Amino acid sequence: YAEDPDNRFFPSPGLITHLERPTGPGVRLDSGVYPGWTVPLDYDPLLAKLAVWGPDRETSIDRMLRALEEYYVAGIKTNIPFFRQILTDEEFRAGRLHTGFIDEFFARRSAPAPPDAMTEAVAVLVAAIHSAAEKPAVEEGKNAGSRWRAEGRTQLFR
Repeated sequence: YAEDPDNRFFPSPGLITHLERPTGPGVRLDSGVYPGWTVPLDYDPLLAKLAVWGPDRETSIDRMLRALEEYYVAGIKTNIPFFRQILTDEEFRAGRLHTGFIDEFFARRSAPAPPDAMTEAVAVLVAAIHSAAEKPAVEEGKNAGSRWRAEGRTQLFR
């Protein structure tokens, strides 16, 4: 779905700029979207249906998790990271599901999903570029510093 789970599942219209589809044994993806397609505001949010098969619940969950880790959609926000979080949730893995599961899941999770590999690589690159741009051309001596630091050192020796 093109929706934002961290924003009450609001729609996420926009241009799909990149798309990587999961494949493999026991994985089926039914989809009609493609890179360059614009998800309109007035749309059916179902962009694709991902299904997996396994001989048991644990295998099926692991297979779905692997498929979701391979699934990458850029340009819009999707619920793929949300589903990855659910699949790794201890309560879900144990099969303790009920009608209030999603509300309880939101209440107990403390951080958004970890970034996917592409986002992480871009973040590292941006940080490196920013760091290089901010680094002074000539390093100041070790004794140089802010007046705050000097005052703090003075206070230590009183």
